[in-house]
Amino acid sequence: MCGRYLFKQEIDSKTEDFLNSLEDSVRQDLALQDVYPSNKTLVMGEDLKLEIMQWGLVKWDDKGLIINARTETLTESSFFKEHFKLRRCLIQAEGFYEWDSHKEKYLVKPVQKEPFYMAGLYTDEPHPRFCILTTASVGEFATLHNRIPLMIPHAYAKKYIDQGDLFLQDFKALKQIPLTWENQSIQARLF
Repeated sequence: MCGRYLFKQEIDSKTEDFLNSLEDSVRQDLALQDVYPSNKTLVMGEDLKLEIMQWGLVKWDDKGLIINARTETLTESSFFKEHFKLRRCLIQAEGFYEWDSHKEKYLVKPVQKEPFYMAGLYTDEPHPRFCILTTASVGEFATLHNRIPLMIPHAYAKKYIDQGDLFLQDFKALKQIPLTWENQSIQARLF
């Protein structure tokens, strides 16, 4: 679930100002459109400030990355519990990619075509790394995939950062935003 996402197609003024404050070498190292696991990109941390983080927490056995965390087991997990309690972040996106059972790729976006926030958590040692929280799909989207990022409406962004650990069930109970998806797979056709 959510193994790649679309950060932005066009950079807004807040993001542009932040990017302009960075050294060229740091800026060039950031994924600002399609973001893949292990890429460094921008996320919103404490006080909803933009920060540079790398996607994927290093597994406890140092063999690979964890890019998603299930909300159903988050608070019982010895690996995630403390991070979720102390370090929550929001990952702004214009869409995310999903693959169906036939391995065809789809770009998923809100019907209203506005950026949205995916809930996340992060570690800060030795440098900031994040993962995206997922929950069970509902409605029509469940026909594409059984998991979906936990989406946080703009109005609740600060509440998630400040108290997301206390209100996880409430965030999970929010109505899923209407989504649309289009096939991105290139199919060869013979005529």
